[in-house]
Amino acid sequence: MLEGLRSAGLVPKRSKQRLDSTHVLGAVARLFLLELLRETTRLALLELHEHADLPRPPFWAALWERYVESKVDYRLEDSTLRDKQLQAGQDITLLLAWVQEQVAGVVQGKQVQLLKRVLDENFQSEDGKLVLHSQPATAVKNPHDPDAVWCTKGTDGKKDWVGYKAQVAETVLDQPRQAGEPTATFITAIETQLATGSDEAGMQQVLSEQAKSGMDKPSEMYVDGAYVSAQSIIGARQEGWELVGPAQEPSSKNKTFKSDAFDVDVENRTAVCPAGKTSSNCSRLEEKATGKASFRFEWGGQCAGCPLKDQCVSPGQTHRTLCVSENHTILQERRRQQKTEEFARRMRNRNAIEGTQSELVRGHGLRHARYRGLPKVRLQNYLIGAACNVKRWAARVAWEIRQGVAQLGAPATLQGTT
Repeated sequence: MLEGLRSAGLVPKRSKQRLDSTHVLGAVARLFLLELLRETTRLALLELHEHADLPRPPFWAALWERYVESKVDYRLEDSTLRDKQLQAGQDITLLLAWVQEQVAGVVQGKQVQLLKRVLDENFQSEDGKLVLHSQPATAVKNPHDPDAVWCTKGTDGKKDWVGYKAQVAETVLDQPRQAGEPTATFITAIETQLATGSDEAGMQQVLSEQAKSGMDKPSEMYVDGAYVSAQSIIGARQEGWELVGPAQEPSSKNKTFKSDAFDVDVENRTAVCPAGKTSSNCSRLEEKATGKASFRFEWGGQCAGCPLKDQCVSPGQTHRTLCVSENHTILQERRRQQKTEEFARRMRNRNAIEGTQSELVRGHGLRHARYRGLPKVRLQNYLIGAACNVKRWAARVAWEIRQGVAQLGAPATLQGTT
């Protein structure tokens, strides 16, 4: 579809674009922990049952009756349900210990491996006893689609789902449309990732897939704050394009002045506080694990008698300290830019992506996965993007014909189509 749009002159090889993500609900039910443990065990037992020549262990009949033939009454007391969770963990441990003694084909079974993963994600051994522990971010939520993971969006946690995340990118035009003119922007990517994937990683996935489709890096990419970091801004500059979006607000403890209230010059190792006092007392810190560097500034005795001390220095501290990353100058520059009218004007180019997502959700079903597993959901979303472009292209051609821009014989926008 992108090749056809490029040949028709509707999608340049290099253009301005906007990008945003939206959630996709998985095609599976949300299970409670006990339901997850029981259903995963049931699937593993059914898989093992297919090995007719496999000798059955002494506990086989009990597990088969408990997890394949029986159901749990979830109206039981919470304490009883918790006991059943621990019982399921013990049964899974017993079953997997027996499986390890079998041939490789049995040990490597898909459902057996999934059962082992679910056990590791929910239980651990303490003093010889099996106990529950908190799940990792990418834990299995339903054995019928292990790729559909739980995620939450927003600081209040009110929006949460089990499924995937879709990154949607489309072209941006500088010229305004005429009255009644259909959109001339087209979707350049719909990339699907795990729900817990970061937007920065999703942006790199979008750029990589666009390159495979023969497109160059965008001249400008309009995004929200989830995509913007010092590293992403620097990376874009090095690759010859501009990432346009607001930097996220810095954090602050005890409601004291945030780092954006200070004028920091990391390169010259100086920083000016809100009261106008300069500190050159700077220490370089480096994380051994990651190699990331940061810089710590201290104001020492300069804070004594300062009228802003109560707003700047944390309770129990004698003076202000400030720790910033080695790329703080980049973020400081962006935070100052985003307060200008020019930046707000440029960011209007991002706004229409919300309408595009609504079109994809309401008109094409992007919100709900029809299939299970990341590869199939990714294919579904590719088809959704292609279908949306077909509709936009057809509307564009029809409008041009009505306007007399293209002749009915062989209009430019119909080249390469059948």
